[in-house]
Amino acid sequence: MDRRKLEILKAIVTDYIVTGEPVGSRTLEKKYQLGISSATIRNEMADLEELGYLDQLHSSSGRVPSAKGYRMYIDKLMTLESLSPEEVTFIEDKIITMAAFEIDKIMKQTAMMLSELTNLAVVAKKPSLSKAHVKNIQLIAMEKNTILAVIMVDHGAITHKLIRLNHTPEPEVLANICGLLNLKLKGMNIEDINLHIVNSLKNDLEGYDELFLSILSAVYESLNEEAKEEQYFVDGTAKILNYPEFSDMGKIKDFLGLLDKPDLLFHDLENGDEEMLITIGDELALPEAKDFTIITTSYKINDENVGTINLIGPRRLDYSKVVSIINNVKRELLKKLSEEDVHDGG
Repeated sequence: MDRRKLEILKAIVTDYIVTGEPVGSRTLEKKYQLGISSATIRNEMADLEELGYLDQLHSSSGRVPSAKGYRMYIDKLMTLESLSPEEVTFIEDKIITMAAFEIDKIMKQTAMMLSELTNLAVVAKKPSLSKAHVKNIQLIAMEKNTILAVIMVDHGAITHKLIRLNHTPEPEVLANICGLLNLKLKGMNIEDINLHIVNSLKNDLEGYDELFLSILSAVYESLNEEAKEEQYFVDGTAKILNYPEFSDMGKIKDFLGLLDKPDLLFHDLENGDEEMLITIGDELALPEAKDFTIITTSYKINDENVGTINLIGPRRLDYSKVVSIINNVKRELLKKLSEEDVHDGG
């Protein structure tokens, strides 16, 4: 595409993002100093429409960007907007107050902050623990023949399980069992801890096989459940209703339909190398997504994904501002995670 068409397309996308109104040739001539006549602009707009970069709504003489037009803008034409000092300070202050060492809570707070800053809905996914490694196991005696197993894995994630026994074990016995569990399981990949390994440990502690087996089985079940579980966090859904594009019930139903399929929203990015993916309309191959833009961002430490967040909004989106916010939040968050040594659990 020649330079003049690109300049006109950029002006149309920029104007439509701000006003939400179809853009005509007279508007472009007056506001954007393109150096060409309204008639020439009109001819170029007709070419852009024929090429699939613009759409015409109803009988309006103006044009709006198509999904293809937005894609060209994002990939080739967009200039990232700088954040204000107030916005930068807001992000830094929010991240400083986040709880250390519990990555699922950090990702939840990050998702809420992104929703607040961008006025978009968010769907966050906690990291899968199937590839994580056991860092430490603690067994704590509780009341009424009950002990609490606390298991820390990569990224500071913690899982726990209450174990009910026929009697409360002596402190030395509990310490011996805890020591053996750490000796045998510490550093192991969770998905490699299987029933065969569980059974092989039964012979390592003579004298209280039944007690050990009860505790070991509970620890195994807790890790297995945690590895399989996929937890999603959703926030800011009401913000979608504030966009004029979603004033009709059909589009609201489409939005709710997307929320019912969170696993499909994350698939592409987690299987690829990108750390940010902007998907516009039909690019997601979901009928419900045709009027939406979904921005997926992954957060990695030492090349391991510690969380993924989706921002969901209309196709008419201030991409320059939103991407700048995401980049700034990501930079500050990863700096904090590195400082707190979340990956190694402190």
